[in-house]
Amino acid sequence: MTLKAIPEDSKMGEFPCNTCHTNCCKEYVIFVNAHDVYRLSVGLGMSPQKFLDIIGAKDYDLGIKIQEGLVDLALKQKDGACMFLEESKYVFRCTVNDIKPSVCKSYPFQMEDGKLIQMDSKMCPVEWNTGEFEAMMRAHLKKDEDEWVFYDKLVAEWNGTDSKKPLAEFLKFMLDRVAQEFSEPSIPTNNKK
Repeated sequence: MTLKAIPEDSKMGEFPCNTCHTNCCKEYVIFVNAHDVYRLSVGLGMSPQKFLDIIGAKDYDLGIKIQEGLVDLALKQKDGACMFLEESKYVFRCTVNDIKPSVCKSYPFQMEDGKLIQMDSKMCPVEWNTGEFEAMMRAHLKKDEDEWVFYDKLVAEWNGTDSKKPLAEFLKFMLDRVAQEFSEPSIPTNNKK
């Protein structure tokens, strides 16, 4: 995907991400769930192995038991940033913005006691006006939560089999389940793209 260079002196509006230096895309490991992997695989026409990295599990109870060990799934990094972050002359931008992982879409918001708030440790250069984003973010955060619950149940089911199979088999199991939810054919996990 080619990005247009944006002159530094151009006014880009009020959306805080437009003037950001994308530190969140450079500093965080971007963990993904089953729906994220499915959206990226379908949207890019790419096998998950091309964009996924396995990282030692953060939480023993939620890690995926595979031949390679107890792991979590995250996006690969390139040059110290998310592999989907691309630099043009003046800005960094996400090349998968329409299908980016749910944690990226939610950032820097979270729900606390039923109220939308900004995360304490956010890297955003400006304060967001939560009032303007509340309706959109509330619905998204609920969907995000549901997708992580779905993923946690999948991992628990997989881990309950006592068989440590390779990552490719877990990915097929996971993507088949998401495809069933959407009543779509599953996507190949080992294509050459």
